Formats: sequence, C-alpha cells, structure tokens
Amino acid sequence: MSHKATHWLADLDPTRLNNAEFRILFVLCDCHNPSQGCFPKQEYLMTKTGRGSSSVNAALNGLEEKGLIRRDRRKSAKTGRREATHYILGFEMERPQKPTPNSGDGKRKTKVEQTASPTPNSGDGSISGFQADPSPVFGPFHLLKTGVGHIKEEPVKEPVKEPCAADAAHQDFDFGSFFDRVWRASPRPDSWPETEAAVQALIEAGERPEDIIAATEAYGARVAGYDAQRVHYSQNFFAQGAWKRHVPKVTPKPSQDAVLQARAQNIREGKPFVCRSITIHAAGECITAGLVSIDDCHAAGIRV
Repeated sequence: MSHKATHWLADLDPTRLNNAEFRILFVLCDCHNPSQGCFPKQEYLMTKTGRGSSSVNAALNGLEEKGLIRRDRRKSAKTGRREATHYILGFEMERPQKPTPNSGDGKRKTKVEQTASPTPNSGDGSISGFQADPSPVFGPFHLLKTGVGHIKEEPVKEPVKEPCAADAAHQDFDFGSFFDRVWRASPRPDSWPETEAAVQALIEAGERPEDIIAATEAYGARVAGYDAQRVHYSQNFFAQGAWKRHVPKVTPKPSQDAVLQARAQNIREGKPFVCRSITIHAAGECITAGLVSIDDCHAAGIRV
C-alpha cells in the first residue's frame, strides 16, 4: 500500500461507506503502486474480501458513484482483448475548479464588463455586459440576445428508440448471482473478466441463462477426470461457442390426448403383456374420453 493511499483512506469519513465498500476500497489501496497504478483482478478482490461477484460489483458501483474511484476499462490495441481494469483512486483524480458566481469559468475576478452598445450592423451585442468570450456552455460559440449560440439545429434523423418489452423482462435478472453459478460450474475457470464478458455478451444476444448454466454443468460432468489440457478454458468455452454443443436436448413431453390415444389402441389390440400394466383408473380415463368401451376393456382382461 502506498503512503498516499494509506493517508487518503485514513482521512475518509467512515460514515460515507458501508462495510462492503470499505473492504473493497481497502484492498484497492493495498494494491496501489505509486508508479504503476492499481490493477487488481476481480477474482483477487473476491478472494481478499470473501465476497461474491454481485457483492463486489455493487460495492465498486457504490464507490464510483461516491467519487472515490474511477474505473478505466481498456482493450489491447493489438488483440482487442480486455485488459486488467485500471482503478483510479480518489486522491489521484484532478479536482476541477469551482465556478465563480460571475463568470462560471473557474477564474475569480478576471472578467471585466463592457458597456458598449450593440453593433449598428447586426444589433447583436452582449446583453450581460461581459466581453464576448466563448461561453462555458457552448464552447466556441458566443451568446446572442436569445441566450443561444450560432448552432444550426438539425432535424432528428432517426426515431427515438422506445423501451423494448424484452429488455424490461431482463431488468430483474441478477447477472452477478447467475455468473457466480457459471463460474463455480466451469471445469477449467481461467480469466474471470474475460469469462464474465463472454457470458454477458451471450445474455445480451438473447441466449437463455438456463441453457448456459445447463451446458456448463453438462460439460463439467462430461470432462470430469480429463487431463486439464483437454478441457476448454472458461472464457474460450463461451466466446468460441463450444457451450452450444453441450446444451441438453429436451424431449418434448407427449400431450395427455396422445397418451390416451396410445393407451386406447393397446386396449383395443388386447395384447396381454401390455394390458397387464394398464390400471382400472387408466382404462376408465379412456372410457370417459370415448376412445374404448367397457367391453373392449373386458376383452383385454381389464376388469372395470
């Protein structure tokens, strides 16, 4: 842990943090290197705090919302793969200047009001009395009498996307708890961030969570006892689509009508070795459905 991180953490108001946030922030400070930064993997944060993925993510989100950390998620320029997240701690962030009541540009007592009248050609002058410096809101544009800049308004080219009913159905989905199950079921877990990203991409693409977990468990059972070299890394298992081959095939359950039709046919054929397994109640269902008669049942040896 660096001295700056130590002193910064010690000076924080403890009432700002809940227990999980403090433990996560402590580990981040412990990982901080003054010259290289802070790059712990999420698996490390989970191991050091004894908390699951959803709890760690909730704590990190809380710390970021409170301005105590900032996460810089990066990808390799060569491979395009995700690299370790860079955690920027609060004391490393640049603190913006506070705007002054007069100008709002962060500098005090530097603005001088002008009293010149609007120009005779256009009639546009600075109604505030300040010099026509760029507006802090509109960047290089100067404010006119209307309070807006020389911005050409373009019509909206694409319709605003309305919330999708399918998206609403996933709002209550607890991805953190789901991914915890996937990670524990993976026979060769390797990179937590890459595996999490691959599974998240599958969910966003519309794949069913129950299929993903079922495929992971089925694959784990299949390769149990295999040499590790023959088992997919967890991130490759999902990113390369291998999981699809292990989704259990579900045999559709026959309808009640199909069951009764098949049973009635057996009764009508009167095969003794088949009819012996048909109970009086089962035969009664066929009679009620009008598929066989009482005489058919008696002929088959079923006393109804």
